[in-house]
Amino acid sequence: MTQAQSIPFTEHGSTQQSAHDGGPRIAAASDPASLGLGELAMRDDGRLYVAVFAGSQRTGGYGIRVVRVDRAGDTLTVRAMFSAPAADAFTIQVLTSPAHLVSIERQSAIGARDIVLVDQSAAERARGAVPQSEP
Repeated sequence: MTQAQSIPFTEHGSTQQSAHDGGPRIAAASDPASLGLGELAMRDDGRLYVAVFAGSQRTGGYGIRVVRVDRAGDTLTVRAMFSAPAADAFTIQVLTSPAHLVSIERQSAIGARDIVLVDQSAAERARGAVPQSEP
């Protein structure tokens, strides 16, 4: 088993209104616009952008925030905090889709094949592929 190595990341922002419908998701690309979060960052060819999505929610008060990115072998693991409103909290009654965008140096992802989203309890929430080369 390969020892996990921490990879520095840059935060680009978050939104409560991503266009993602569905459950938790993770995606990586060379262009943040292709992830649906182009308003949070401008493309930089030396970066690999990673978007994490908490999934569609029926009310406000939900969130997701990347806290760590690790690499072990050909897998990037993105650790995120998922947050939810307290059971007795007053929340806005509106559909939300929380997302957070970060990036890592593209060199850090060379040879990586999989990208995995895990929550604060270390449970896997989503899995995707790392793009090997994009125009």
